[in-house]
Amino acid sequence: MKKVFKSFTFWFVILAIFEIYMHQIGQDSKSIVLIYLNPVLRIISRSDIASAFMNSGMKVSSGTIIGHISIYWYIGSIVTLIIYGLILDGFRYILRHIPNSTKRA
Repeated sequence: MKKVFKSFTFWFVILAIFEIYMHQIGQDSKSIVLIYLNPVLRIISRSDIASAFMNSGMKVSSGTIIGHISIYWYIGSIVTLIIYGLILDGFRYILRHIPNSTKRA
């Protein structure tokens, strides 16, 4: 259980759930935290085709200015934050398992 709490992926999933909750209750009414602080989702929101796909999902009522958002934005947020966590966990794994060349000399 200790390894789970030390992983970036776990904390990024918690962060994704927290930002979705904040979006749902209206604390992120302009979707700044949910979409525009996530580089991948920001790029998707600026692309016409990708944005149309993301907006085509089931609508979920939220505390935004529009009043609803596609569930694909929430799924995209969780998936991208999981990917970020896996990348950081991978870097940490590589750095811990690289043999220290100064001890051999």
